[in-house]
Amino acid sequence: MARVRVSRPFLLLLAVMLAACAGLTGPVENPRVTVTSLRLLPVDGVEQRIEVGLRLLNPNSFDLHAKGLVISLGLNGVPLLKGATSELPFVPAYGEAQAKLTLSLSLMSGLRLMSRLAQQPDEPLQYRLEARLDLRRPLWKRLTLMEQGEIAPRRANVSGATAS
Repeated sequence: MARVRVSRPFLLLLAVMLAACAGLTGPVENPRVTVTSLRLLPVDGVEQRIEVGLRLLNPNSFDLHAKGLVISLGLNGVPLLKGATSELPFVPAYGEAQAKLTLSLSLMSGLRLMSRLAQQPDEPLQYRLEARLDLRRPLWKRLTLMEQGEIAPRRANVSGATAS
């Protein structure tokens, strides 16, 4: 049986290289996505399209090079708006960038939501925003972002009204 001899300097070099590679896959903090504008686009058949302005904030010490973003927004358990884009800006380390994305609102989803709102008009709106950001660098990682909460309905204040 043949024995393979490996020198100590080679083993030391291999250990250093493995340690360096392990440091490349450090933690990636999720970027923040904020809606900055909404604009209705012309209706297309039974689908309303909405242009959404986004601000992408990078809290990491390295630049983000994204290759795609997919967003969905639901209200009261109804999937409402969906969209995707591959036209994303470069986001510098500890910086931000602006992007635009077109989301679609299907007529059926809108009708389902209106039906639920009519049944419970005083209940708060539950929203859920989900986004998937696919990065080119570092290391072709996929980030999933999610935000959920509720929006309280506005109530008319009629308690102080007086008749004259």
